[in-house]
Amino acid sequence: MAISDALDIQLSRLRVRYAKTPLPRFFAWWKGELVGMLPERWRTLVAERAEELLIEAQPGQFVIWRQSGARCAEFGRLSREMPAEEARSEFARLRGLIDDPQLRIYYCVPAARCLRRDLTLPAAAEDKLRQVLTFEMDRQTPFKAEQVYFDYRIAARDAAAKSLAVNLTVVPRAQLDPELAALANFGIALDGVDCWQGAQGGERAGLNLLPVERRVKRKNQRLRLNFALAGAASLLLFIAMWQSLANREASVAAMTAEVEKAQNDAKQTAALAKKLEERAASANFLFHLKSDTTTMTELLADLTQRLPDDTFLERLTVDDRGKVDVQGQSNNAARLIDGLQKSEVLTNPGFAGTIQSDPRTHKERFNLSFELRHGPRAAEHKDNKAPADKAGAKAEAAHAPAA
Repeated sequence: MAISDALDIQLSRLRVRYAKTPLPRFFAWWKGELVGMLPERWRTLVAERAEELLIEAQPGQFVIWRQSGARCAEFGRLSREMPAEEARSEFARLRGLIDDPQLRIYYCVPAARCLRRDLTLPAAAEDKLRQVLTFEMDRQTPFKAEQVYFDYRIAARDAAAKSLAVNLTVVPRAQLDPELAALANFGIALDGVDCWQGAQGGERAGLNLLPVERRVKRKNQRLRLNFALAGAASLLLFIAMWQSLANREASVAAMTAEVEKAQNDAKQTAALAKKLEERAASANFLFHLKSDTTTMTELLADLTQRLPDDTFLERLTVDDRGKVDVQGQSNNAARLIDGLQKSEVLTNPGFAGTIQSDPRTHKERFNLSFELRHGPRAAEHKDNKAPADKAGAKAEAAHAPAA
């Protein structure tokens, strides 16, 4: 099968599917409305764009009609007695008067020579309606399918009943073949065979009884142009999409570079912030450690303040955990605990052993253990101690005798 034939089959199927939709009626109405709004002269020009040559047989001659839009006028005559070469030259001259490379030529027969039948068929037969009519030909007409030329028109579609109303038109081959042979002898290639809708020289019915294989093979320049334009449009669309993707990739690459740069800057900032935080934490740790830890000077000052005058220390040790061991002598060692419990820098005071009497000094020998106080109370003690020291210094200066 040739590519053109396969394309015609596909196009015919698409036409059938398109005809089932409401679009044809809508576009026909729309076109009628648009044309109706044009001035009369413009409507005539638009109608005259579609021209056809219609040929009919009369006794002893062929009459050629020129149809332009809705108007049909006699264009020429060819005698059947003319020599073939002379008839070809005359037809070529008439054909050359019309500047239209796609001019269609139809052979029209009187409506009285056609057999018409109105049929009702299932809607499912629409896709293969010509094959169905070929099979039904001997049942609906007195002829077999190979004895006639036929064409059809779908008059109506009943969606509820799922049926089609079909108008079948048939012409016997035995009547038509001699006339077609005479036209072929005159060098006239036909696009189709039709019948007059009314009187001869009027409008044709819009059918094509001639089989596809006998119609003139035309190169559809408009179809080729449409394909070329479609290919060019597809190519331009591909280029535009490719360019759009390239631009998007470039934008994404630039944005990715900016994001990576921002991420690197953020990482550097986070690293610097972490270092600063660690250093601040180290400084704060040392500061708090210093402020929360009781110094030896404060410890000795507090012990001097808490212990009575009849008490002295022989040994004082402080370990790394802040535990203090004190050994000394006092006239009344038992009362030392009460004084140390009031201390703000010491906590948990208690005797580490039994109290013994020293025969040499006649005092009680004791071993005390306690812990240095850590935390806010130690810091508060330092804060309170500083103003007190300043106040004491001022008081001593005030009571000092003048020089």
